[in-house]
Amino acid sequence: MSDLRPTFLGLEPLLVARLEDALQPLPENVRVLCVADMAGVLEKDLPKPSARIVYGGHQVVPSKDPLPPGWALIEQTWLVVPAVRNVRNIKAGTAGRADASPLIDAVWDALDGWRPGGGYSQLKSVSPGLRPATVEGCTYVPLAFTTRFRRNQTCPT
Repeated sequence: MSDLRPTFLGLEPLLVARLEDALQPLPENVRVLCVADMAGVLEKDLPKPSARIVYGGHQVVPSKDPLPPGWALIEQTWLVVPAVRNVRNIKAGTAGRADASPLIDAVWDALDGWRPGGGYSQLKSVSPGLRPATVEGCTYVPLAFTTRFRRNQTCPT
């Protein structure tokens, strides 16, 4: 068991590393991007195929046992959006969806049920709240995963 404490956004680099490793066997060079990679970059300039990791928010979960002051049980949602570009059959979008499917499967297989350690619980797939989209030959299929961790006070009182 790791004695590392989870930090509020500390799962992001673990997700990046996990996906970089898991997506390497795919026939195309899939880039894994986080928010810092996408900041200030136009969509047309972002690489495709790619898997984009975005923090999707959190909620404080009621704990069965009372927690000390400054502690909370947090459930976070992380989005991973596989993105591909294929302009064949652009009107119907069938080629893009066919290209996206293996990438979607690989992301799902890598993250659903994965135990990242470091105080984060096993990831669980959930409905993302965003719909898939095909725009100008680019297909985006959002996936969402939740994890829980106990946040404790890091600043002395």
